[in-house]
Amino acid sequence: MRIVLTLLVLGGLFAGLFALGTYKWSPEDKPVLHVADEVALTVNTAKPEARAITRIVQAPGDVEAVLEVEVSSEIVAKIEEMPVEEGDHVQKGDLLCRLDDDDLRAQVESGEARCAQLAAAIEQAEADLEKATRDVDRQMKLSEADATSDLEMRDYLTTKKKIKAMCEMRRQEKIEADAFLKRAKENLERTIIRAPISGVISKLSVKQGEVVVTGTMNNPGTVIMTISDLSKMQVKARVDEVDVPLVKSDQKARVYLQADQEIPVPARVVRVSAKGTKAVGRDVVTFEALLEVLSSDSRIKPAMTANVEIEVDRREEAVTVPIEAIVHRMRKDLPDEIVAEFDKKQSTVDLSDRARQAQYIKVLYVMDNEAAKVRLVDAGIADTRRVEIKEGVAVDDTIIIGPYRSLDQLKDGKKVKLSDDDKKKLAAANGNANANVNSGDAAADTAQASAGNP
Repeated sequence: MRIVLTLLVLGGLFAGLFALGTYKWSPEDKPVLHVADEVALTVNTAKPEARAITRIVQAPGDVEAVLEVEVSSEIVAKIEEMPVEEGDHVQKGDLLCRLDDDDLRAQVESGEARCAQLAAAIEQAEADLEKATRDVDRQMKLSEADATSDLEMRDYLTTKKKIKAMCEMRRQEKIEADAFLKRAKENLERTIIRAPISGVISKLSVKQGEVVVTGTMNNPGTVIMTISDLSKMQVKARVDEVDVPLVKSDQKARVYLQADQEIPVPARVVRVSAKGTKAVGRDVVTFEALLEVLSSDSRIKPAMTANVEIEVDRREEAVTVPIEAIVHRMRKDLPDEIVAEFDKKQSTVDLSDRARQAQYIKVLYVMDNEAAKVRLVDAGIADTRRVEIKEGVAVDDTIIIGPYRSLDQLKDGKKVKLSDDDKKKLAAANGNANANVNSGDAAADTAQASAGNP
């Protein structure tokens, strides 16, 4: 009996405590049994700014000359003379190197002799053909007078045909010899290699005395040197497949060289590759974007590594907030009115109930009378620091931007307080405002006094 009475007393005590905890005073809306105040989260805040914002796409790339020529030899020979060095400026037509031409000169002399010999042979064959023609004509007259036999007549005709064929063969041999001589002379001219373009010798691959070879199907051949026209440079950037739909021709861009990342170089997009590539051993697909460098800056050298920023979109007067103010919350963690507003905007999107429940909603929090209020936002373009807010925020709102541990714990209606740094900034701002007001009042008093004195 005593145990039952004890349980009844404890039950009544807990019920009374629960009732006191749930009952609230009318004006302050606080429980009668108030154990402790809610601990306010310390937050950092910022004001939205109306400013221009530019969306950029970043990509790595390599610098190269627009016009670059690899100079190779068209014949196999030894380099006899090379009057240029790496880094020299050359003009179109300047001598780059001279190859050994002794063998080719001998081939030219042999070809000339062969052509002369065949010319004499053709002259002799034509003379023999002329004599054979006279002999056949004489035999025809004798045959008409029955002064010769048919066999003798046929022999003369056969001899004429043989001499005519020999004459034609000599002519064909002469054509072949002329072609050989022409090729030998062209190869002799190729022993002198001149600059095909004006520019700088950016790379010298061989030295005087080395033998250069021509390229074949399995052998690329010897590249003697590379000449680059440094007056026009370009960058081949590797744009990620996620960003490539945003990149178009004639978009503005900036090139940041690894050698100097403080001062950008202006550029513009020339074209974007229609087909992506995948690096060996990686699953990332990139598209090549060709950018023209719009500067003759001497810092830009071929084969430099660079990072490019391409301006793909821009808003001149946009309401922007720091990018860290945007957070993602699951549907179940947000008030019903925010979820309903989000669903209304997503009415045209066909999603299953399971996918809809798993959605994360993009929101931010504003500070309202020491409490955090959640706002559904429609974010636009963003740069590296700020994001455009199309709907959901006014310029006079106070946006909560951090710190991260506070943002992670924020909920609608959560009690918040300003950090010490924000309090100092607010006090300084108010002090400047008061100073401006006081200076304005003083100026007005001075003007009024001056107006009262003649």
